[in-house]
Amino acid sequence: MRWEIITNYPNIDLEKKWFDFMPTSTYPCHYTSPGFFNEPFWENRNPFAVLVFDKDKVSGVLTGLHTEKKIVSGLAVRPQVSIAKNGNQKAVAAALGEALFSMAKSSGDELVSVYCSEQIEGFEELGFSVKKSGGSFQVMMLDLTAGKDKTFKGFSQTRRSDLRKAMRENKVRISQIENLEELEELHQIHLDWCSRKQIEPDDFETMKKVYLQKDSVRIFIAKHDGKIIAGSYFRYYPKALIEYAGNNSIPEYQRLRPNELLVWKSIEWACNNEIPLYSMGASHPFLQRFGGEPVSSYRYQLDCTFLKKHTKKEAVTDFMIKTYQSLPVEMRHKIKKILGKE
Repeated sequence: MRWEIITNYPNIDLEKKWFDFMPTSTYPCHYTSPGFFNEPFWENRNPFAVLVFDKDKVSGVLTGLHTEKKIVSGLAVRPQVSIAKNGNQKAVAAALGEALFSMAKSSGDELVSVYCSEQIEGFEELGFSVKKSGGSFQVMMLDLTAGKDKTFKGFSQTRRSDLRKAMRENKVRISQIENLEELEELHQIHLDWCSRKQIEPDDFETMKKVYLQKDSVRIFIAKHDGKIIAGSYFRYYPKALIEYAGNNSIPEYQRLRPNELLVWKSIEWACNNEIPLYSMGASHPFLQRFGGEPVSSYRYQLDCTFLKKHTKKEAVTDFMIKTYQSLPVEMRHKIKKILGKE
């Protein structure tokens, strides 16, 4: 097998080989497809892809970012590695590892982190440590193959009741965003939402570029009396996987259940478009009430520093978290108050 690293959207020949690979792969999502390079979020973050070839066919793909002396492929809740289902997994892992070693060595990188949707034979033999995600780093995954009605029955009783009531009252209209005027209105909600959460917002031009990716992105909005009160963002790869990517909403309208309706309408859309899997992108209680199963990813990490400083730092952090979680609830509340977290 051979490997190739690219840092821009592939040429026509490579694009075809890559797309031919997608239906045969273990994790066919938008970020393991050529469309990864069209994302506006990667500006100045050095996106790259490693393609592994078995003879002349793509047999494995890894995408990621290369910044600040680190190589990172995906997140615990968003794996970005896919391998041919009937391929030689160990050989593909060896080729991916060789490519990552080459990148790290040439740039003097300190840390390589790769998130996979499944355990991959071969990475540990190359010196990568493995860590299975758990708790809040899992994602709720829905199987949509049985259709929307059976999927709805899998929701919690509370979620079904809330949705039925919201649909019966008919105070909120859900639709896909239709024009730039609606996008501007949603962007204002995004700005307010980010201000409340104290995080950096995306500018309108970035949101516009996302909106224009009609072959991989869907934006659903909730309107009440003609006013947008919430919006949700979804990535998808046709006939494979849809991912819940984010939500912005106005707090005072939560009683109308716009966010619940937005997810339900996206599930209906996915079922109508023959998408078999739905990743909620996280596993907090709001998402758990839509049913599905909690799914773990696997992180393979290589600490390239002489004294393994990143590994040691993480070990200390993990120990502190476990110690905190073992404390009585009252003591945890006291610590939060001291730290100003309550």
